[in-house]
Amino acid sequence: MKYDLVVVGGGIAGSSLARQLAKSGARVLVIERETEFRDRIRGEAMQPWGVAEAQRLGIPEILGPHAHQLRYFFQILNGQLTMRRDMPATTATGTPMMAFYHPAAQELLLAAAANAGADVRRGAVAHSIVPGPVPRVTIDAGSSSETVDGRLVAVCAGRNPGLRNEIGFDVKRGTIPLLLSGVWITNLSRDVERDVAYVANDLAHGSVAGLFPQSGDHARAYFGYHPHHCARLRKTDDFQRLRDEFNRASGEVIPFGDAKPQGPLASFECVDVWVDHPYREGIALVGDAASSNDPSWGQGLSLALRDARLLSEELLANDDWSVAGHRYADRHDQHYTAVRTVSGWFYDIFQRLGPAAEARRARALPLIAEDSTRVPDILFSGPDVPLPTNAKMRFFGEDTLAAQAS
Repeated sequence: MKYDLVVVGGGIAGSSLARQLAKSGARVLVIERETEFRDRIRGEAMQPWGVAEAQRLGIPEILGPHAHQLRYFFQILNGQLTMRRDMPATTATGTPMMAFYHPAAQELLLAAAANAGADVRRGAVAHSIVPGPVPRVTIDAGSSSETVDGRLVAVCAGRNPGLRNEIGFDVKRGTIPLLLSGVWITNLSRDVERDVAYVANDLAHGSVAGLFPQSGDHARAYFGYHPHHCARLRKTDDFQRLRDEFNRASGEVIPFGDAKPQGPLASFECVDVWVDHPYREGIALVGDAASSNDPSWGQGLSLALRDARLLSEELLANDDWSVAGHRYADRHDQHYTAVRTVSGWFYDIFQRLGPAAEARRARALPLIAEDSTRVPDILFSGPDVPLPTNAKMRFFGEDTLAAQAS
């Protein structure tokens, strides 16, 4: 069978891309392994620039009451509340953060893609993908197998799809040694401000605690840590230990209260994994398949939606989809490089350990407290915000060293 677009993976990025093409009249196939989306430890807090991307794709209307706005961002350093930021008033996009339950969002967006005309196959697996002028996908569904052709295949199958290596993409990995744990919780404390995204850093241990309220009485709690400071949190029985570590990292400023787990608890490795120029021979990588940025500062969903928007725009604007794929890959590299660069600087300031890191913080943080414009705003306002050549120097307070030397 011949399709215009074959989408491997019907999650947030894949469904959003499929819907954009299907509603424009393209023949779209979505291949989704899961027959029912389940709770896993994934990003559920979308930064303001990602909300702007979501708005351009019509996603808030699809999510409806599941989309919970977080107007304010509170940052806590060593148990002290150091920032109360009004996101719509201070970001370049003029938007809040957004939180939602990932499985519910996946179901709604995949249904929206089907309603727009996409052919959705669940319980099916892309067994192999053959690049070329007419890329070919072999699909396994139970005891049956089928081969389909497309003008373009978009791989949206998460952060470590084995298909990526088989297709021939050169996958690169960073070396940041962190783990991030998470759990979906209920029974929130009455002291939790429902329109606030809470993030706390324990600078001495390089750990981070985050609480992101959702609709109803739910929130997603995260705890990121260096593995030599905390044994791996890997199952629901570790919830009390996560609570203790969370409270320690936040100085108990974030009101965890008597929250209870309502989903699995697990940890995953925080490391940048990416592909330079994620397009070749009719195959485009989208979302986490193209680049996963960790420690992310909540960039994953925003990056995924931007990829979906950029690729859909290029495909709809170009009759030659090979040209469109290369243009998408060039634009992806530009925005991902900016995000990865700045998130690396944030790691250096807030999570890196050792004497050099302590000296950097001692120099930079007092200057940032006096002038918040020293902090690059790309992770909140998006990669279209210009990054001056002296941005790192100002963020790290190195401009004062240069001034003193002169």
